[in-house]
Amino acid sequence: EILVSVGTKSEGVISGRELEQIPPEERAEFVVGMEIPVYVLTPEDSNGNVVLSYLRAREERDWEEAEEYLSSSKVLESKIIGFNKGGLLVPLGRLRGFVPASQISLLRRSALSGDTPDQRWGKMVGEPVNVRVIEVDRERRRLILSERAALQETRETLKDRLLEELKEGDVRK
Repeated sequence: EILVSVGTKSEGVISGRELEQIPPEERAEFVVGMEIPVYVLTPEDSNGNVVLSYLRAREERDWEEAEEYLSSSKVLESKIIGFNKGGLLVPLGRLRGFVPASQISLLRRSALSGDTPDQRWGKMVGEPVNVRVIEVDRERRRLILSERAALQETRETLKDRLLEELKEGDVRK
């Protein structure tokens, strides 16, 4: 457990189970007297302790950051960390945002091939991606991102890019 002074002449407790879930490199940075963000899970448990969560506090900070990205329409630079049948997974802090297939850039989608999600999306894992936050719903734990909104691609820009890339003898559909 970690004891944390919460100010009111009392201490809160971060459980040993949660302590094990904190990444080792982060845990190694903890020193006595260090200030850390915490989230109050229970004001008082059966032993009279305030039950705290470090991971939940970090997650709350990430949700606030996602809401800032949503309201400011800023573009987030990240990497594709995974996929499912409907699209790509992109991290924002500790949160995993979802980029639906319809929100993937037209250029990236035009390079897709394959029938299974693994064939379509697998090659993209690890690639850099620029996205914009288009939906934040903390209650349902939904963070929806859009590469198309970030690139603001139009048919005209795609046509111009294609004309620049075309070489004599190329065949395109």
